[in-house]
Amino acid sequence: MKNSSSYKITFALALLFVTYTTEAQLISDEHISKNFNCIDCNLKSTTLNSHKTLRINFHFISRSDGTGNFGESTNIFGNTSSENGYWISDLLINQANNYLANNVEMTQQLSYSPIPVEEIKYSYKLNGVFFHKNDSFYECYFAPNSLTNNIGCAINIFIFAGRSGNGAAYYDACWIGGIESSYSDYIANSNTWHLTRRANILNHEIGHILSLDHPKRSPGGLKSTIGGTQYTDNCNDTPTFMELINDGYSDPYQWCNGEYSNNIMDYSCQLRAFTPCQINQVHSYIECCFTSYLYGNYQNSHVQINNFSENMAYIAEIVEIPTGASITIPNSKKLYIDAQELIINGEFFVPLGSTFEFTPYGL
Repeated sequence: MKNSSSYKITFALALLFVTYTTEAQLISDEHISKNFNCIDCNLKSTTLNSHKTLRINFHFISRSDGTGNFGESTNIFGNTSSENGYWISDLLINQANNYLANNVEMTQQLSYSPIPVEEIKYSYKLNGVFFHKNDSFYECYFAPNSLTNNIGCAINIFIFAGRSGNGAAYYDACWIGGIESSYSDYIANSNTWHLTRRANILNHEIGHILSLDHPKRSPGGLKSTIGGTQYTDNCNDTPTFMELINDGYSDPYQWCNGEYSNNIMDYSCQLRAFTPCQINQVHSYIECCFTSYLYGNYQNSHVQINNFSENMAYIAEIVEIPTGASITIPNSKKLYIDAQELIINGEFFVPLGSTFEFTPYGL
């Protein structure tokens, strides 16, 4: 990785016209458990973790006629609006980062083992927003590999209109449902809380991607029960079901009052709290297996821009428009570049209404 002071943009023999733009309720989920066993997650101090920023792509799948989800210039009801897919992406990622920047105390505490509140020290950077008109995937409720962008460099988040409250995570992608009902509640109540609560689910599903498991449920959401199967995660500071029962709790699965849990990996109306072990496990997993997803780290040293018809994002140390190439950003589309150096040796056109976003790493 190059030093952040080495960024530059090189224009050579290029015809260039550029406009720059700089810039909860969870019902059930399923995920592929990584079962990441971090030996020192319960031991090391979270203060030793450096802050980490992960790249995020948002995807909106609509019907083939463009209806049924947020679009590039429309709200979820198909009306031209500033409350479009870009708007909701910014709203979700900003609120998710706000939650990550403000850890809270665990509501479920064992009387003999208090859980401290420590800094989480990771966040997200919006890398790109993508729109897909596809009847086949409109109600698929998974993260289609064929629609993902920047594989191995960014987490891909698919936003669905239906399946309120549901979500699921896979290796480096996840989906979240219910955005239509949330937007309807926002319109009816003039309160963005109905939308930003989805940021809790976003953090929960990305928690799965970053190796975290449910503290007292199976990967598919089955409950631990007295005399039945006991489900646990890899952290000794997330109370198990039987630990809570033996400490006097009558119903550790309450949804939003009484004995409910606000842990990020539980199921409740408020998913906020990270324990020190969960924080350490996330950081250990990123350092072990997810470094190429970090803003400032590059899986590719050099890529060339090719012609494209929809929004496109490139991630590499050097991104180049080669000699002889003529690249035009299609009307109303966006080109995102995450690089330390952008080299333009060919022709590059950004027509009125299209957008080119490039912030050299380190700025």
